[in-house]
Amino acid sequence: MKKLLFSLIAVTTLFTACVPDPIEPIDNRTYIISDVNIGGQTFKKLEGNINEDLVLPNSEKWLLSGGVFVEDGFTLSILDGQTIYADTNVTTFLSVQQGGKVNIQGSQNNPIVFTPLSDNPTYGTWGGIIINGFAKLNTGLSAEGEGGTGIYGGDDDSDNSGTLRYVRVEYAGKILGTDNELNGFSFNGVGSGTTIEYIQSYKGADDGIEFFGGTVNVRYAVSTHSQDDSFDWTHGWRGKGQYWYVQQGPDGGDRGIEADNNGDDNTLSPYSNPTLSNITLLGVDDGDGLNSGMRLREGTKGKIYYASVSGFPKYGVRVSDQVTLDNVTNGELFVANSEVTNNGTNFKDCDFSQTTQTLNDNWFINDTTIGSGTAWMNGWTRQ
Repeated sequence: MKKLLFSLIAVTTLFTACVPDPIEPIDNRTYIISDVNIGGQTFKKLEGNINEDLVLPNSEKWLLSGGVFVEDGFTLSILDGQTIYADTNVTTFLSVQQGGKVNIQGSQNNPIVFTPLSDNPTYGTWGGIIINGFAKLNTGLSAEGEGGTGIYGGDDDSDNSGTLRYVRVEYAGKILGTDNELNGFSFNGVGSGTTIEYIQSYKGADDGIEFFGGTVNVRYAVSTHSQDDSFDWTHGWRGKGQYWYVQQGPDGGDRGIEADNNGDDNTLSPYSNPTLSNITLLGVDDGDGLNSGMRLREGTKGKIYYASVSGFPKYGVRVSDQVTLDNVTNGELFVANSEVTNNGTNFKDCDFSQTTQTLNDNWFINDTTIGSGTAWMNGWTRQ
């Protein structure tokens, strides 16, 4: 992880040349806020490592530049209805470090939108939002996020990294290299004390929403036109999800859900073992005929209720690898009370068409409707 550390002399020299009057004294902060004029508009450019509680007021236009890190012990707050822009001249992302927090809460008619500062934004223009927590993984005690975005993992499954509500991330998922891609949202070892609701990834170049271990729960989540997987989990994610909606686009995409435990050793624990309910996966043929609704593989466990999977040209639901198949046999992986229809092949190496199960978990809203519906998406999402 690269941290931008500035001495008082260096910062003073820089801003004497660029901004005669900094908006506040720099003192010992390792982040910088400066005025920049782009296209006739003035932005407050935020860069570096946030090491104090910081609120971004609505009275300003904000531009994130480079890797912006929220450090351990501090909270970044963004207020209702703001659009936060990402600098496209450098690799830009927002990363919450272990022990750091966000308080990013929009509302149904005033969501918080993260989008590139570009007249013609496209897939992968910037890096998205990354949260690093202290919850358990099955790859070791800790790991490092893709793109140098921070260390994550530990032994606190109830860890709290703050709140995201009514947040839309657009044109994220910057590709840095082979097997080194950022996503719309990356939840890395995030604990169940974190609140994630009403989030959307729109036109991301890699995965829309990805979980690397941890126990975070996510309710009301949308992944639209992701170029790779819409939702992806691996390395021991054991959270819960309800009301997830996927709409693939005609210009790219792979799987609605790609679900792994551990690719190196399918039997490592803690197993990926989420519980999901009220899921809609809508596929398209983007030209290669390979798109699938769910690929359940590499030892994942999981309980999926009330899913609707349709429109995928290859498979609706596929189960792969012997450990994963054993999990189906043992009743530790299933897709129940669901409709998997109008796909190239509805089921591959599995058949959940007649599977019924009762969902008994007080976290879930009691809803036996197949699919997620769309009424909750009004006002804050983009199609």
